[in-house]
Amino acid sequence: MRESSAALMEGPRFFSHWILWLTLLFVACAFAWAALTEVDEFAVGEGKVIPSSQVQIVQNLEGGIVSEIMVKVGDKAQKDQPLMRIDETRFAASSREGQAKDQALLARIARLSAEAENTPFAPAARLEKDMPGLIAEERKLYLSRRSELQANLAILKQQLDQKRQELTEKRARAAQLQESRALIGKEVAMMRPMAQQGVVSEMEVLRLERQSSDLQGELDATRLAIPRLESALREAQQKLDELVARFRADAAKDLSQARADQAALSAANAALDDRVTRTMVRAPLAGTIKQIKINTVGGVVQPGMDMIEIVPDDDTLLIEAKVKPADIAFLHPGQEALVKLTAYDFSIYGGFPATLEQISADSITPDKPGEKPESYYLIRVRTKSNHPSGRKDAVAIIPGMVATVDIKTGRKTVLHYLLKPIIKTRDMALRER
Repeated sequence: MRESSAALMEGPRFFSHWILWLTLLFVACAFAWAALTEVDEFAVGEGKVIPSSQVQIVQNLEGGIVSEIMVKVGDKAQKDQPLMRIDETRFAASSREGQAKDQALLARIARLSAEAENTPFAPAARLEKDMPGLIAEERKLYLSRRSELQANLAILKQQLDQKRQELTEKRARAAQLQESRALIGKEVAMMRPMAQQGVVSEMEVLRLERQSSDLQGELDATRLAIPRLESALREAQQKLDELVARFRADAAKDLSQARADQAALSAANAALDDRVTRTMVRAPLAGTIKQIKINTVGGVVQPGMDMIEIVPDDDTLLIEAKVKPADIAFLHPGQEALVKLTAYDFSIYGGFPATLEQISADSITPDKPGEKPESYYLIRVRTKSNHPSGRKDAVAIIPGMVATVDIKTGRKTVLHYLLKPIIKTRDMALRER
């Protein structure tokens, strides 16, 4: 009987021991889990959605007459989408006139280049194809000017040849006179003794001496004419060279001016082409047409006049939120955040991953009479997309929607969270007077 009572008492004692050990094991495992497991730490702020960019005003620099309106209020517009057309007649005419002048200058430059470089007129094939009429006119002018130059050169060359011939003749005449005078001198020397002996008359000797004197005079005159002819020959050659040089210099001068004019005209034509391009008024960015300031086809748009207002469609959201001064030391731009809009249930739609962009330089204390002011710091976070994590498509969001912003500041263990109130109480206890 006593043994059976002991056995009955031994069973509950063994079971209670197991319960105790299991409880201790659970507590130890829970403590280890709490000491090793980390969770994210967040600074929480309350705020609202604000516009991330201003309403865009579409204008036109030159203005003009509206020829077509392609959108209406409320339409969605993509970037560079045509919105309105301004009559381009005036600008297009100016552009065509400028292009015609540019082509004429290009043809003239091709001709002047050939004249300045003394080469055949051979314009680029592109010019031949694009402006055959102008090239034909410039080729005709090139041939005419070349013919005129060749004619003037022919006259100067003829004068040069004539001077050269005269010089050759004078030199030959001087040589002939020199030889004739020498022969007459010999003849006088031979006949003088004979005249003294009476073989020939004295008159014959005087005649020969007079003839020798005449030859000497003519020889001196011929010798004096040779330098003048040489100078005239050099002058004729110089005139010929100057004619060619002046022709090429004039062509080079005109070529330089034509190139300068063409460069200035190209810049002016670029501005004219830009004016023609701007007659098609396009959307500067994607957005919604908020207002059309001019609704009349045929109406006059003044230069710089507001024509259309567009509300930008951003693929990101900008949220302005307030955070406590106690959290500001752990915040810095670039931190990850999660935006939760109160208009969309977080358990269904999820949140918007975001990044902290801006922190106010100082705390802000609102002035509210009758209430205890609470200071805060103003921050701005930008979402990475305009659709929440729980959906693949965007949701309707308008400025002013209330949002909660969770900014990740670090990680802590579960044990640290559990012990934090105890540690804080210990540090603050037994301090009162």
